[in-house]
Amino acid sequence: MEVILYGLVAFLIAISIAGAIIMLATKLVAGFTPKFVMAAVTALVAMIACGVVQFGLQMVLGGGTLTLLIVLIAYFAINAAIINALLKRPDGSQMGFGKAALVTLLALIIEIVLGVILAFVFGAGLFAMLGMGAAGAMH
Repeated sequence: MEVILYGLVAFLIAISIAGAIIMLATKLVAGFTPKFVMAAVTALVAMIACGVVQFGLQMVLGGGTLTLLIVLIAYFAINAAIINALLKRPDGSQMGFGKAALVTLLALIIEIVLGVILAFVFGAGLFAMLGMGAAGAMH
């Protein structure tokens, strides 16, 4: 039961972070900030759609580098289309697919940088714990 609860909490945190990243990218590219709830819903819809497409493409094409490249291109196009469809300007109009693609690109860059930073922080902590365990076992 606890595993389900922890998974649900991690999922909600991930959607919240993705929504905040979409808000930041939209502010920087399109010049307006969407509401947090709408950005989080956009992140959730994009995650579900991209997951379904990724599963389908991997079932049809199998695993491999080419499949990964096709999935990445599909992810980019689907995410941009969903951002364009769901995130509206304050006047109610769409921002356009080009700007939505730039929002997607900036969001991907932010996510990669954040992932690298977290990998270094948690990786360094993990190696420090492993090093302490090995040094303690030797003495």
